[in-house]
Amino acid sequence: MAPRSANRWDGMLPPPRAAQEWEAIKPGLAAEIFEESIAEERHRRRMETLRVGTKILGQFLALGSVGLMVLFAKYALDAGEPIVAGFATGAPSVSLAVIFALSRTPGRRLEEGVARAGRRGLTAVTAGQGTPAPVIAQAPPPGADTAQMP
Repeated sequence: MAPRSANRWDGMLPPPRAAQEWEAIKPGLAAEIFEESIAEERHRRRMETLRVGTKILGQFLALGSVGLMVLFAKYALDAGEPIVAGFATGAPSVSLAVIFALSRTPGRRLEEGVARAGRRGLTAVTAGQGTPAPVIAQAPPPGADTAQMP
């Protein structure tokens, strides 16, 4: 039995020698691989551009929501409702601060924290009994047949 070896290279494209070997096995294979690597690079750049665009859009939406909060608070103050104005600016400001802080935490994403809470299944203690009662049903395990579940 002949020893097997793995060829590795750095970067997107293989070295010319590997491409020559592939051409000897199947004519046109190297060209297909080059075209595929170029398409992969285009896709990666497109996805990066979209990711940056969505971050910028999120920043503008956050700025718009803060502006709307301030306008509503001014309206509430002009109507003689300082408590409503306080809640209109206080609660959303706290939630925006938490979202901002979680998005800046190294190695942690806001979506992961939300998903983790859903997997655990949130519970509440029933009044006077001290036993947890499920508030949100847990999702079935991956691969479970949900058609047979009640």
